Amino acid sequence: MGCGASANNPQKVSDGTSYVKPVHTVPDDTVAKNKVHQVEAPAVFTADDVSNKILAARYEVRGTVPLRANQLEAQLKNGEQLPFNRLIKCHIGNPQAVQQKPITFYRQVASALCNPSLLGQGIFPEDVERRATAYISATGNAGIGAYTDSRGIALVRQQIAAFIERRDGFPADPDGIYLTSGASEAIGRCISMIVRDETVGIMVPCPQYPLYSATLTMVGGKLVSYRTFEENGWRTTQAELEDCLKRAETDGIRVRSICVINPGNPAGTVLDADDIAMFINFAAAHKLVVLADEVYQSNVYAEDKQFVSFKKVLREQQAENTQRCAESQLISFHSTSKGIIGECGQRGGFMEVVGFNKEIAAVMQKVAATNLSSCTLGQCFMGLMVTPPLPGDPSNEMFRSETGDIFLGLQRRAKLLSEGLNSIPGISCNPIEGAMYAFPRVHIPEAAVKEAKNQNMEADVFWCLGLVEATGVVTVPGSGFGQETGTYHFRTTILPPEEMLQDMVQKVASFHADFVALYGTNLHSRPGSRTQ
Repeated sequence: MGCGASANNPQKVSDGTSYVKPVHTVPDDTVAKNKVHQVEAPAVFTADDVSNKILAARYEVRGTVPLRANQLEAQLKNGEQLPFNRLIKCHIGNPQAVQQKPITFYRQVASALCNPSLLGQGIFPEDVERRATAYISATGNAGIGAYTDSRGIALVRQQIAAFIERRDGFPADPDGIYLTSGASEAIGRCISMIVRDETVGIMVPCPQYPLYSATLTMVGGKLVSYRTFEENGWRTTQAELEDCLKRAETDGIRVRSICVINPGNPAGTVLDADDIAMFINFAAAHKLVVLADEVYQSNVYAEDKQFVSFKKVLREQQAENTQRCAESQLISFHSTSKGIIGECGQRGGFMEVVGFNKEIAAVMQKVAATNLSSCTLGQCFMGLMVTPPLPGDPSNEMFRSETGDIFLGLQRRAKLLSEGLNSIPGISCNPIEGAMYAFPRVHIPEAAVKEAKNQNMEADVFWCLGLVEATGVVTVPGSGFGQETGTYHFRTTILPPEEMLQDMVQKVASFHADFVALYGTNLHSRPGSRTQ
């Protein structure tokens, strides 16, 4: 090893102080001259060399329409004149990107964790100092700049277990909890483990969040779509689950798991305990692992609905009859990105595994270890989310006020959006019971369907591209989530501020009226479907 200066081997200057030798920098004029000598990227490794599984994966949430929106946004910043002066970003569940404010308590603890020298200075409330100090201690006083145990900080896993016990009324084991960089990482890990080879499939709802279809494609598994029915509030039936499984088995697919998203993405449905029991009993009968995506569990707006976890229903079934569901296996997911906290960029998430033996636990530990550990600050955000300030704590009053305002705002906008969309001729939308999205159906004229086909794109992609180019409203085509053949939808969030959301509804109404006038009123929809 050389003896040059480094952070661990500083050089001395004449007065005896140490310094780290600065990195050599090239003058700006040299960089400018060198740009002339740049050549096109060599055709050594090209798209033709990329794995076909990667190329085949589709993730429309950041796909065709959002990419076009990025181009339009760049044009606006460059001063170009467009038919609109701002984008209304309704395509992704990213609350703080559309003006949701961070919650003070969470950010104060994070500030103290990022700069522990602020502790003890009288800057933060006592409970903030106490929580930050506890997390620093839980890292062995290494702080958030250090890796943690691959499963996550033990204190945070204990806090999550206590949260699950309070929520469900049944014990939870911290050793069965794994902290991950968002729920997406946890879901990807599980799918990768379940898909042993290309004959394995996972049952996924249609419509679904395209993380599932994209991940299955990339790992070589089979997407086995079970239908949820728009006319039934985007719920499925026992008969549909059984038929779906039989169809897959006839095609030579070995179904090993079933995914359920509750509350639903993209449709906003909130399942009740009977719905959940149907899934659990179906999975138990066919020996399927249940993947319960529950990241929107705090986002329930319908007055007659409440969130019920898969873990709670499973344990209730087992308590009633010890033989029932005795071999059930369940993995549940949660995240800091959604709910009321809305801290997408912190990448906090966890999964709880139930019903797996020690051998599988060892495999999960090994998989976790390949990532070393998830983001340490994100882990702390996860702990904070499940252990809010208590009554009597200095931060409690402000916390309750801020979170209450956020929830009521989301609830108002869910109602505003569904009612506004239903007021537009040619568009219909089920009530938004929960989550952060609407999945309205748009009735597209036959001439537009044909024109889209001529341009080698689906009709809903054609419609959504037209919408963003004419109005600046960014949505996601329903074909990216899956939909009944002959129907067309788009997904939109409820997240923009109310003024912006009202503007969005007016722009959609105006655009669709012009779209129908341009392509004719012969609306394309399957027999028996409703139109407005």
